[in-house]
Amino acid sequence: MKTSKVTQVQSNGTWEGNYGMMYKFEVTFENGDCGEYSSKSEQQSKFVEGQEADYEFTSGKFPKVKPFYALPTNNGKFNSDRAYKKDDVQNLIVRQSSLKAAVDYCRGSNCSPEEVCENAQLFAEWVMEKKMNVINETNEAIKENRGNYTIEKGDNDLPF
Repeated sequence: MKTSKVTQVQSNGTWEGNYGMMYKFEVTFENGDCGEYSSKSEQQSKFVEGQEADYEFTSGKFPKVKPFYALPTNNGKFNSDRAYKKDDVQNLIVRQSSLKAAVDYCRGSNCSPEEVCENAQLFAEWVMEKKMNVINETNEAIKENRGNYTIEKGDNDLPF
């Protein structure tokens, strides 16, 4: 998703699509992006000159722009803070998979929920290349250091 002020919108013909007549517009943004937007409406309102817009940009020989639509939050309302950012979604995916890995890792050893969460955090930090504790085979921390990404290997060369 990108955000920029629309500096120019110009009608650029029509074409017949699967959903009927489509109207093409050439849209130029303040940040230099320029691309084609197709609308079902002859008087599109997604890109308005002088207004800031959230959009997706596809570069190439024939660049395209399309509006970025906000996703609903947990309470069903739309997030007024520009919807979900791609980095936030990736972070959530990493955290979820790290939690699953931590549960699998602790299976059979009766870890407490706190220990599962600590392991999940450790795994997530390793995936996101942040500083972390590297654990050896006896599950003792070799180094407690959270900041720049460094790895000190244990007996088995695994970070967990």
